[in-house]
Amino acid sequence: MALTAPEFVSRLSSRVPESSATLREHLDEQEGELLLHLLVGDLRRLALAWFGEGKTDALARLLDEVDTALREGDEYVENAVAVSFVEDLGFWEAEMQPFIEILPGELA
Repeated sequence: MALTAPEFVSRLSSRVPESSATLREHLDEQEGELLLHLLVGDLRRLALAWFGEGKTDALARLLDEVDTALREGDEYVENAVAVSFVEDLGFWEAEMQPFIEILPGELA
């Protein structure tokens, strides 16, 4: 069975508790509604911030969860990750190459 958006958020909360502020902020801004494309964009920005700050452990766990969502997510989850995380990374920009080199699995 494919991973749904609520399941992805639940896994993220338990496996990457450092992302809880980002999740909470998203839900607060959206009055409790989960808008997955927006959340995944927030997670992309969080991943880039953690990369810049050298938070390698939390970053690795976050990227693993996003990769799992891309590989095992239902159509909605897969699309949100593909569009709002992968496509928005800027693979063509030279300054993004160090980050792109650490992407696991299907994210790369």
